[in-house]
Order: sequence, then structure tokens, then C-alpha cells
Amino acid sequence: MPKATKADESLIVDIIANSFPSNPSVRSILKNDKKEPQRMRWLAKYVFKTALRRKAIFLSTDRTGVAICYKFNSHKENLLDYWNQLVLAITAIGIERIFKVIKRDHYVKSKRPASGDFLYFWFFGVSDAGKGHGAAHELKKAVFAEAEKQNLPIYLETSIAKNKRVYERYGFETYHTWDYKSEGITLWFMRSK
Repeated sequence: MPKATKADESLIVDIIANSFPSNPSVRSILKNDKKEPQRMRWLAKYVFKTALRRKAIFLSTDRTGVAICYKFNSHKENLLDYWNQLVLAITAIGIERIFKVIKRDHYVKSKRPASGDFLYFWFFGVSDAGKGHGAAHELKKAVFAEAEKQNLPIYLETSIAKNKRVYERYGFETYHTWDYKSEGITLWFMRSK
């Protein structure tokens, strides 16, 4: 499986931005206005930059799918990380929403193991061209192989019931459910068994 590099930014940003426009949890982060498609791309750029620094990007061999999964406590944030978060706040979230998003992020992180000794499955997406051609299966195998190699469980959250059922088929269990009433979202917290 090829390692993603800075040269893959445009491709990976496209896959992420096009995979999440209907995801309620992702959309709840973005400022909802006429610039929402551009805000989704800014979020995707932030995800790419953050994941690249953590060496966390799995790119399918056919370059149509991407998974972002990393050891949670493996990276100490620095000035560049804080700068990227500030840019995200200004471009995608909107300053007026930042405290709400920070509060939500704090709650979500509080439900994960305090030790940080786990792989965090942050994003997953396959382009329309890659659907049904094995990219998703290849990425799943790569993420599970990484978990086995590091002897760590995998943690994730999803706000899509269909995705929850798929994760359950692959051996994940729900350990917490949050009805995020102000956004009308249910968030399932899941871990590999």
C-alpha cells in the first residue's frame, strides 16, 4: 500500500471532501452558509496536514480510497499544529462556533481511554470511481494489520447508522452513545473487540 506524501494532497483532499458532505457529525462542525462546500475542502485540508504529520494516511493501491488512523498518543502537538487549528477555526468552523466545537471535541475525547494506547480511526472515504472495486476492503485490511502489528485496539466514532452496522460486522462494539441534541445527531463510540 503506497505511503501518502505531500504530493498526494489534492487527491486526498478531494476524496475526503467528496466523502463527507452528507455526514451529520462532520457537517455539524462546519459553518453552515453558502461557502459550505469550500469549508468542507478546508476541513479536508486540515485533516490531510494533520494526518501527514502523524504518518497516518493509508491510501489504496488504486488511489481511490483513503483511511486515516494513528496511535492516539504518538504525536505531541506543536506550534504548527496550533496554527493549523487556528486556520481551521477561521476558514471552516467560523469564529462564532469555535467554543461550541471545542466543547463537543472535549466531550468526545473524554469518552476515549485516558491512556491513549489505541489506534484512532479518524476518517475513511472512497471516491465514486473506487466504490465496489476493493479499495474499502484493502484499507480495512491495512488498518486491522496496523492494529495487530502494534497490538492495539481501534477506536472510532460515527454518526451514520449504516456505518455503525458495517463496523459491527467487522467486530466493533458500541461502548457509548451520545445524543447530541443541539445538533440532532446521535454519535456512536465504537471500539474493536
